[in-house]
Amino acid sequence: PKAPETPAPRPVAWAKRAAAPKAPETPAPRLPRAGAPETPQASGVPEEVEVQEETAKASSGNSEPANAGLEEQAPVEEEEEDMTKMMEVAESVGNAEAAYEFLNSANAQDNSTTEELLDNLRRDLGQLWNHQDFELEPFGSAVADLSLVSAGSTKKIELDIVLLFRDEAADAKDVRQKLMIPTITRLSTWLKSQAQMVVKNVSVQAQVPVISFESPKVAVELSVQQPHNVLNSWHLRDLCESGCPGRLRALVRLIKMWTKSKSIVSSTEGCLGSYGYALLAAGFLCSHGLVPLLLPSERQGGEASPYISAATAMEHALDGAGSGVSEQLWSSPSTAPPAQPVAPYPEMMPVELFAAWLGWMQQAPLAFAEQHHNLIGGCGGADLTSRHIVSLRPRTQTDLRGDVTRWSREESWVAGRGNQMFLTIEEPLTGENVGRNITANGFWALHSEVKRAREFLASWDGQKGSACFRALVELPALTRSVPPPQRPMGVAILGGKQQQQQQQQPRFQTQAFHQQTLAPRPSSAGKWTGPIPAAQSGRPSTPYLQHLLQQRDRAVRPTARR
Repeated sequence: PKAPETPAPRPVAWAKRAAAPKAPETPAPRLPRAGAPETPQASGVPEEVEVQEETAKASSGNSEPANAGLEEQAPVEEEEEDMTKMMEVAESVGNAEAAYEFLNSANAQDNSTTEELLDNLRRDLGQLWNHQDFELEPFGSAVADLSLVSAGSTKKIELDIVLLFRDEAADAKDVRQKLMIPTITRLSTWLKSQAQMVVKNVSVQAQVPVISFESPKVAVELSVQQPHNVLNSWHLRDLCESGCPGRLRALVRLIKMWTKSKSIVSSTEGCLGSYGYALLAAGFLCSHGLVPLLLPSERQGGEASPYISAATAMEHALDGAGSGVSEQLWSSPSTAPPAQPVAPYPEMMPVELFAAWLGWMQQAPLAFAEQHHNLIGGCGGADLTSRHIVSLRPRTQTDLRGDVTRWSREESWVAGRGNQMFLTIEEPLTGENVGRNITANGFWALHSEVKRAREFLASWDGQKGSACFRALVELPALTRSVPPPQRPMGVAILGGKQQQQQQQQPRFQTQAFHQQTLAPRPSSAGKWTGPIPAAQSGRPSTPYLQHLLQQRDRAVRPTARR
């Protein structure tokens, strides 16, 4: 039965404190296009909560949060329409600085809803722990202001938060079993007893246990004792506020729209996540002088490692909780670029800058795939010396290779048998490879989409503006497939004449192997059916192929009795 429209009030922990009714805020008007009809304002009526919404159970076999791919799977039609209108108005200005300023101000996120939720959580979690023992901090796109905002959208705001305990270590070997899993389980039990809160998923089997839940307006994913996530968000936020104003935020938003339209932004499906694409955008702008590097080349205080340990990260995250400031780890944001930017990038409009990023992707992070397409087993086994490491630290490629191989986990950077590596993106504070979990299908999908997008923009007649970008976003995603290796796996690389003969023979040897495994069977008339792998005229025959054919004949020749 349908719930009554006006349910009886219940005394719940999430009930708001009694206060005078607040007048609804009038949103800032947008600049309309010339001759365009006015867009109706979004209704201020709160979204009705579904009473019969199913609550997910804490399954031990599910290791992925339910909303891990929520951002990637959400439809982008509303975002496309809003972003296109904003870019059209920005282009009509004719000035790059004004265009970026308008584009980012129109997409700025209203944090009042998330701040209210965080305040209520901080207050009510005092029922489980003492207030002085923990800090609740947001991280991700909400902190760096990189979300895609669409007017009047019914999609819930996405928020990532982390629970930090002051007297608990973040890098202990048993921290997962003794702190993370019990905390997530306790939170799950408590949240299920709260009205207007729906637990969507509890993942305690994942490497980092998380819990996903929703309020009427916000979808939350909460983790425990992950201080690096907080510092990474602060660092990315300061990068967005440095250098040429507005470039990084606008470029990240365009990349998000494009990757979501092509389904290549889900980290749970073997692709790169949103944070990885933000690092790629920042690496491109830093390499062309549009954004300065804030991190030092070496750690201060005599520390040998250039990266930050979990204990140090926890200390800085707790000290900066609430203010979001960590000036001891990197320089303060500065709007002055470190050097003269490379022309003509400072004067490029948003879509032109996106096209330049596509070209840099082909020439730097993805270039090794073309250089090693003949490698046995695929380009995923290419050596680290032949790759470009995307980094936000002032180090050369040689220095970066030495840092990551010495101070980071070897399996994150060094490709080996059964450990293919496709993208090398340095996480600036921990030294981990952000692209280590990309699969072959995810990499080749990104490679193909970058190539198609660059060719599409190059063939566009006229100015590369909002119409061009919208047409690109509306293109259907390419079919994901891994290109076959140029040389069959297991064929050795030899020199001289032996190498030339070996390049001619693999196809026929592979054919003989398949046909020996799938040997033909006798029919009811006693005649043999099926393909016969005999050497045809004009094709080279090898002693090994003749040996296989003789073995086949001796093994399957029928006798008179049969």
